[in-house]
Amino acid sequence: MRFPVSLPEPDCLAPSAIPALRWGVIGPGWIAERFVQSVQRFTNQKIMGIESRDGARAAAFARRFDIPHSFDGAMSADPRIDALYIATPHPFHFEMARRAIEAGKPVLVEKPLCVSAAEARELVELARARHVFLMEAYWTDFLPKFSVLRKVLAEGLIGEIVTVMADHGEFFPPEHRIMRADLGGGPMLDLGTYVIGLATGILGRPDQVMAHSTRAESGVDGQTGMLFQYRGGAQAVLHTSLLSHTPCGAVIAGREGMITLAGKFYTPGPFVLSANDPSRTLTFDEPRSAYDGLHFQVEHMAWCLGQGMTQSPIRPLSASLLALETMDRARAAGHATRADAPFA
Repeated sequence: MRFPVSLPEPDCLAPSAIPALRWGVIGPGWIAERFVQSVQRFTNQKIMGIESRDGARAAAFARRFDIPHSFDGAMSADPRIDALYIATPHPFHFEMARRAIEAGKPVLVEKPLCVSAAEARELVELARARHVFLMEAYWTDFLPKFSVLRKVLAEGLIGEIVTVMADHGEFFPPEHRIMRADLGGGPMLDLGTYVIGLATGILGRPDQVMAHSTRAESGVDGQTGMLFQYRGGAQAVLHTSLLSHTPCGAVIAGREGMITLAGKFYTPGPFVLSANDPSRTLTFDEPRSAYDGLHFQVEHMAWCLGQGMTQSPIRPLSASLLALETMDRARAAGHATRADAPFA
């Protein structure tokens, strides 16, 4: 295969094709702060409301970000809101999204869509029955870097994919939410969504899922190593941890070359395309930023709604379901092979 002389350009939406929507945010936490900052800085979308069970907390968030309305109860039915973004802890995603869909409001749900594939299937069926737009806020898929990456893979520039390797580990103190089982703790529903999303997005549904987990002191899973095997021989080798920082890089290896994504692979930044002759390389680069790129998913959703769609062509509901189904399989396999479990 002839090595390319340049990389494809990322797809860009025409600003005139993106309707300006009035957004409501449910859950005034850490990710909501970064979401609002990105949307307000980079788009014409309007953040009009913030909801929390704690009215004082919602009001403080509204003052901080110059949001006109705060709610200590349901915002879903308010006619001043066109679309909703759910930023609550994972166990509340299903109920909040169900409420939004039943109110007829298009909804963007922070990843993962739900805490299990069973919950997600019920939510998807409801959205389809009501003809309401539903999308998982898997922001990585909407970055310019991943637009180029999809084109590189679609054009077969590294040949048949044989291996996907990805790692995501961060250290968290004992008091952090991720250490609490009642709030969906453990790395899998948080950090692990990126490594599993990368693997299933490229290789699809694994034929075999093997996993090995280690428990954190709080009782939640602390780290999990995974091996996905595919019928054609491809493999995904994945790791996620909340016990320590790790490089958070990824590699997509094909028979004609490979793609190397530096950590944090799921955020804006570079990747390198190289041939089997390592002297031939091409580099995609963009400004590194932490969470400024959250706005791309918002503009994409607004564009979808302007086109009359009920799901995203970039992150269809089938992709979210596949990732959660695979996550369920990995958690089940990991629990069966815990490193800290007694030997039989």
